Amino acid sequence: MKIHLPASLAALLLAAGWSSCSSTNPNALTFVRNAETVERVFRAFEAEDGEAFWAEFAETAVWRGTGVNAPTTLSRQKMNGVYDVFWGEFDYEIVGELHFQPGVNPETQLPNGSVNGMFLWEVSRVDERGERRAVQLWIYESFDFNDEGKIVFTQVFSDLASAYRQLRETPTAE
Repeated sequence: MKIHLPASLAALLLAAGWSSCSSTNPNALTFVRNAETVERVFRAFEAEDGEAFWAEFAETAVWRGTGVNAPTTLSRQKMNGVYDVFWGEFDYEIVGELHFQPGVNPETQLPNGSVNGMFLWEVSRVDERGERRAVQLWIYESFDFNDEGKIVFTQVFSDLASAYRQLRETPTAE
């Protein structure tokens, strides 16, 4: 199995490696390790590989509901069902480079090993006539980790609801 790192992640790894030689900040290496985990999560979601996707999350992981009228938190069990439905209906492709930024502790404003990831996503669906329709949208996600390197909290910011609605609508004849 070949692993392809985007140029931005490779540069980030190199920079963190150099800075870690002169730094006593363990968060630099924690961030790099956690960014690699987030990339695996993104790639597993794209490939609809539930086993690889869920392997990176703690059993107690929760998602912040960020949509209109969404609950404050959603459990891993709930999200498992949601993602299974989405994978059954839609296809996902990461378009372009992945971008990772270190997150900070909200109280101290210091890096804490959390990861913010952003990428352009193409979501597609084959309609009732067999025609593939697609939209592209930016996704911004944040991930917090436990001491074992598993994701315990995530938030997804994007207008996914509109993307799904648009792909489900029957196009009007012009």
